[in-house]
Amino acid sequence: MFFEKMTTEQLSGGLERTGPWAPFPKIDDRAAWQAVRKVPRLALSVDAILNYAEQVMTAEIDQLSGTMYMEFMRSGNRLQYEQNYFRRRAELSHLVMAECLTAESRYLDRIIDYIWAILGEIYWCIPAHNFAGQHDMVMHKRPNPWHPDDPLPIPDDEYLDLFNCETAAILAEACYLLGPVLQEQTPSLYHLVHREIERHTFARLESQVLFGWYHGKNNWTPWCAHNLLLAATYVIDDHDRLVTLASKLMVPMQRFFDNLEDSGSCIEGPSYWVVSAGRLAGFIELVESRFGVRLGFEHSDKFRAFGSHIACLHIGENQFVNFADGAFKVDLDHGLLAHYAQMIGNETLAGLVSEDIDRVALRKLDRPVAERHHNEYNRQTLVHLTRLMFWTPNLPNRAGIKHECSVWLSDMEVLIARENEHPGKGLMLSVIAGTNDPKINHHSHNDVGHFSVCLNGWPMIIDLGQGAYSKATFGEARYDMWHISSEGHNVPRVNGILQRPGAGAEAREVTFRREGTVSTLILDAAPSYFAEAKGRQILRQIAFDHGSGRIEIEDHIELPEGLSSFELPLHIVDCEVSSSPSGALILSSEAGQMEIGFSNLDVACVETINLTDPRHSEVWGPRVKRILLRAGNPVADHFTQTISIRALPPRKTSAREGPRCRIKLGSDAGGGRIVR
Repeated sequence: MFFEKMTTEQLSGGLERTGPWAPFPKIDDRAAWQAVRKVPRLALSVDAILNYAEQVMTAEIDQLSGTMYMEFMRSGNRLQYEQNYFRRRAELSHLVMAECLTAESRYLDRIIDYIWAILGEIYWCIPAHNFAGQHDMVMHKRPNPWHPDDPLPIPDDEYLDLFNCETAAILAEACYLLGPVLQEQTPSLYHLVHREIERHTFARLESQVLFGWYHGKNNWTPWCAHNLLLAATYVIDDHDRLVTLASKLMVPMQRFFDNLEDSGSCIEGPSYWVVSAGRLAGFIELVESRFGVRLGFEHSDKFRAFGSHIACLHIGENQFVNFADGAFKVDLDHGLLAHYAQMIGNETLAGLVSEDIDRVALRKLDRPVAERHHNEYNRQTLVHLTRLMFWTPNLPNRAGIKHECSVWLSDMEVLIARENEHPGKGLMLSVIAGTNDPKINHHSHNDVGHFSVCLNGWPMIIDLGQGAYSKATFGEARYDMWHISSEGHNVPRVNGILQRPGAGAEAREVTFRREGTVSTLILDAAPSYFAEAKGRQILRQIAFDHGSGRIEIEDHIELPEGLSSFELPLHIVDCEVSSSPSGALILSSEAGQMEIGFSNLDVACVETINLTDPRHSEVWGPRVKRILLRAGNPVADHFTQTISIRALPPRKTSAREGPRCRIKLGSDAGGGRIVR
């Protein structure tokens, strides 16, 4: 659809027709900014922004040093540099927004300090994306000619990654919004920012250098393309140059859209869907408003399906079904997704965004700026805050959100089944058949057949999900990390064998059916365990009865050599675990009680895992638990679990755990520690 409008004549003609471009009010349009402060929907958000900015006024600007940049290649650690890097940009963004809301010059000097600090960064590309061979999206980058393990990048070869592009957009939008003040008081800084944006981004984009996101395979494409085009529309005055740059960016964006599934599903998970969908909508809006052309995406079935995808993954509040590197807790991209919802008339998406706005604002008001939470920064920069202020006031009033009770995503091979159409009520099951092949999804885990269960909107049986990214995350040791290996998922170890990654490591003979009140998924996971899977079966059948709220998981194993051992871990939240007189396990939390019954399975132990990965502890708290089940009689090769809501209210009794045991974990890269 981009291809139809990307001719020079169409874009140039539209650019001339649109004339002077003012996408948002500048700081000197006081009536517009005062009106924003009076929007009831934005009251909490405005308070949160001003409160955040006040705290930033007295805080030190985070350091970014050469040795911190080197840490990625030296130890693989990404956290310290990225934490400080993202905080700088989030804090600058809140200061800019606060100055626009108040126009009292209170924040201006501090804004200049932050801009100066960011301009002083040698590289805007983060370390993890600036070295050849360290990330599968960092393609076409030259290896270091002097030393292969040099912990600093090659000069003048900065990669055009997600955050280099986003930094350009943040600074360009800051100069646009504050333009009347900056051009009057510090015009040299205004023009210096434009020069540095040229050097870091446009010079790279307009060169013959290729970048991995040109292929349009994943979230990198819309994320980079939207930020670059946004920066260009603010910075580049030459119409011919702007048209040429827009035409170049529309090519990978068309590839990205072509690569989307017709169903609209996103194999990268909900957190990456938020980025992909929001930036796609933002790019479309930018092309249409700046270049005066209508692209017509709102009439595309695929575009409408992609915008609707997130609803089926919603559990409650900011919790979403997560597999692989997908995050369990996700902040929505309020302004960009509000625009998407309005484009396709999707009330459910609009409702999710509307509910999330106040939730994020309240969290910011409750949490001091000094507390570090890496995941919050990427959707709290200026590109997001400006659109929150001006693109969300027209969202429809919140309405009761309802979801389909049985959803089968055939291209992802994911089943989502609910007892109740209202989020946060009853049992909810999610299961993935899928693949362990990183060529299909570079965020994949070894999780063929994995399932998770929530009770009344609370996670109970879980997928730990995305850990803190490090050098190992996308390297050869990726699948040795325990939360990425099958050892960290609710799938069996068969004759001591774990699942494998790579081509062909996938579910086969996958069947979904809905009969009456029961949704059933059947799969054979044998290829995910054995490169030669002929004559072998590792069958898993999971049935969800929507009427009774009962889940049944059956595993059946057929191997030529016979079954000598079968171990099944169940990863659960840190809740009370007790047993019933019948031998079933009872999981008790604030959400209620869930009962797990077994056939031909014995509870070997319940162990506590102290989480040392900061990303995991942000989501799950300091610890989770793991129930280890073992075959009662392996020769019988058939094992069953049943899961249901226990009628009795939660009891306040001490935890009764089974015997502790020692299970050897793979390299956890800081992921967790078992308490034995």
